[in-house]
Amino acid sequence: MQRFPPLAGLSLAALLAVAGCSSSSPSPSSSPSPSAEADGTTTADDGSRTYSSEELAAILDTVTEADGTALQVLPTDQIDQGMDQARRFLESVVITPEECAVFASNTLEVPEDAGYATGVSGAGGDAVQTIVSASSSADAAFFPGRIDASSAALQACSSFTVEAQGVVIDQTVQDVDAATDADRSFGNLTLQSSPDGARQETMTVIGTRGSLAVTAVRTARDALPQGTQDELQDLIDETLAAAAG
Repeated sequence: MQRFPPLAGLSLAALLAVAGCSSSSPSPSSSPSPSAEADGTTTADDGSRTYSSEELAAILDTVTEADGTALQVLPTDQIDQGMDQARRFLESVVITPEECAVFASNTLEVPEDAGYATGVSGAGGDAVQTIVSASSSADAAFFPGRIDASSAALQACSSFTVEAQGVVIDQTVQDVDAATDADRSFGNLTLQSSPDGARQETMTVIGTRGSLAVTAVRTARDALPQGTQDELQDLIDETLAAAAG
C-alpha cells in the first residue's frame, strides 16, 4: 500500500521525519559552554543563555523514553539534507486553504543564530516513531511567536487538504491541552487519511522556556499508543531539566 508523507506535525521535527532524516545542527551559536563557571562548578540555567547545536545534541543524548529507550541523535549532514528535502517537498504540494500552509512553513523559519538538535526512536517496526527536537535562539520572542501563529491558524484550519503527487490527503487537526514544566506549552493532534485507506496520527507537544524550545512528536500508522500525550510531555520536561543542568 502506497503511503504519503505527513505534513501537519506543526514542528521542525515532523518535517525532518517527512524528509527521512532527523538530527543535530547546522549553525552553532556563540553561547558559552553549558552553565559551567570558571571554577568548574555548574549553575542552573535562568532562561537567558542560549545553546549551541553541539550542546543541544549532548542534552538530547541523555534523554530516554518511558521504556528506557535512548534517543538516537543523528549527524549534521543529515539534518542539512532533511531541511533541503522538506523545503523542496513543500514547494511541490498544494495546501487548501492556503492559510493552512503556516503549519508547515513555520517549522522552516529558523533564526540565523539558532542552534538545534533532534533525536529519534522507533517502535513496532517503525510503525510508531518518536522525535524530540530542541532549538535555541537569542531572539526570545521567536519561538512564542511561532506558537501564536500556529494557534491562530488552528482555529481556521481544523480541516484542510494537502495534494501531493496528484493525491489529495485529508487532514484534521485538533488542539491538545498540553501541560509541561515549560513557561509556555502547546499541543495538537493530527489525523491524516489518503484515498487508499491509509491513516496516520501525529501528536505534537511544544514547550518553550527563555531561549529554548523543545518539541516532542509521535507519529503512528492508524492510531497512536495509549499514554502518548503524557510520554511526550515527560520527554519535554526531561529535556528542559537536562538543559537546566
